[in-house]
Amino acid sequence: MKNLIRGAVLALGLATMTGAFARSDVRDGNAMVTPAKGGRYSIDGSTMGKAELFGYISDLKDREHLTGVALKRGGNADQRKVIGSIAKTLELKAFEQDGGDLKPIDLPAAAPTPSPPPIDNKPATAAPVAGSTPPAN
Repeated sequence: MKNLIRGAVLALGLATMTGAFARSDVRDGNAMVTPAKGGRYSIDGSTMGKAELFGYISDLKDREHLTGVALKRGGNADQRKVIGSIAKTLELKAFEQDGGDLKPIDLPAAAPTPSPPPIDNKPATAAPVAGSTPPAN
């Protein structure tokens, strides 16, 4: 009887732990990203850099039908900029957690397209070939 109770408690504990790890950081259509040290980000129990985060958010957008990305409290200006850039590229909304509310992050402005260099339409003069003599006048 004692072993049966221990087994049931162990099974219940394992089921609870599995449920906690399987829980996603997607709430109300927004991926909740936690800022980490060194310009890294944490989501769904994994810590990653900005390139990995971009790929992960892109995958979540397809699987979970995301509408936005939210940076939890504690992020710096660079991390807000990265979240805004990822959201803009993936055509999502960008937010920052402010207490219990989400406030929009200003997305980075599009970089102006530089104008092409002017085209020089002057005909090129032929350079003399080495070892040849110039034409006589």
